[in-house]
Amino acid sequence: MRVLVVSDTHIPSRGTELPRDLLKALDSGPDMVLHAGDLTSATTLEYFEGIPGFVGVEGNMDPPDIGGELPRERIVEVSGLKVGILHGDGPGKGPEMFSNLASWFEDVDVVVSGHTHVPHFTVIDGIYLFNPGSCTDPRGGSAPSFGWIDLERGGEPSFSVVPLGGRVL
Repeated sequence: MRVLVVSDTHIPSRGTELPRDLLKALDSGPDMVLHAGDLTSATTLEYFEGIPGFVGVEGNMDPPDIGGELPRERIVEVSGLKVGILHGDGPGKGPEMFSNLASWFEDVDVVVSGHTHVPHFTVIDGIYLFNPGSCTDPRGGSAPSFGWIDLERGGEPSFSVVPLGGRVL
């Protein structure tokens, strides 16, 4: 199973449209698309809702017209793994944030978050923590990016960040 992970699209406030490389990835037919918040427009939400397997959460910058349509957090099952999704603006700042994310949900295998606009992957207490960065507004010296989670039932998931216009990290 192939899961595309995106966050912090910020259309139209920080980008005028979704990047071409992201659109190509979305057209490649991922089994699921997870969006960790800050879509920031009803048009962007409508686009993602039209993609089969879309699961999104509200971010701290999402306006009321879309914030009310998405939960702040949710858990989905993906190939036997429980994946918690939240934007990430509540659990603190810096390294403390990732430690807090590991305990934010009960009984999950993976936590997908956004908010920092910086790609990040770590494992804390056996929980995979994955942030794909932002495809329109990178920070901290990172490139615009999105991510993939590749899963085989019963196997270990693999995580990758795709910098736009560059190679997979």
